[in-house]
Amino acid sequence: MAGAATGTTGEERLLGIDRKTIAPALLVLALALLMSVVLPAIDARTPYHHATRKGDVAVLAGGITLVPAQGWDLANGALLGQTRTPVGDTAQTELIDGGVDLFAQAAPFAGTPSALLARVERINADLDHARGRPAPVTHHYDVTTRQGDVGVAEDFAGVSRQGSIVAFVFRSRPRSTAGQAQPTSEGVEIVVSGPIGSVARRRDAIVAMIRSVRAAS
Repeated sequence: MAGAATGTTGEERLLGIDRKTIAPALLVLALALLMSVVLPAIDARTPYHHATRKGDVAVLAGGITLVPAQGWDLANGALLGQTRTPVGDTAQTELIDGGVDLFAQAAPFAGTPSALLARVERINADLDHARGRPAPVTHHYDVTTRQGDVGVAEDFAGVSRQGSIVAFVFRSRPRSTAGQAQPTSEGVEIVVSGPIGSVARRRDAIVAMIRSVRAAS
């Protein structure tokens, strides 16, 4: 009866949790952990050997792509036409240049870019409180891709590292469910982080990569 009252059937719930909320929640949690724990541990001396070339295109999710800056190393992800890791309901792409890291992750998300960014902020606030290390952030501002899609971003800065978080929501290619194509929305979060000064020197390349994100029409 509870499922009927909320419009959610028993088959759509797992251990009392609405299955539709699992992927967005995992996306937000993964990005929060990445920004608070993983990225600060990345060092410029970490060896990578997959330098991107002019014309390469990184696949973030079905029909959603990003153009890497030439010479950045593809530490994780898949290039168009070259499968390195599977792309499905969740996908990750990581590009590194020296100590600067650009991490993009995609997962189904039905809300707005502002809602996606707000969820990341809430989880980050909990992590910062637990670790005693709050990260000062700027006000939200709009970011527009060259395709014309508008996302939401904020900048953050610590003692030795700085960066940005950008959230987009794209209408992705329909998925087939029970013989019928269902339109979906894909949330894309991009986290850029690096030593203060290194990020500033690569600003043009970073902005170009973020603005290159596009969804297939």
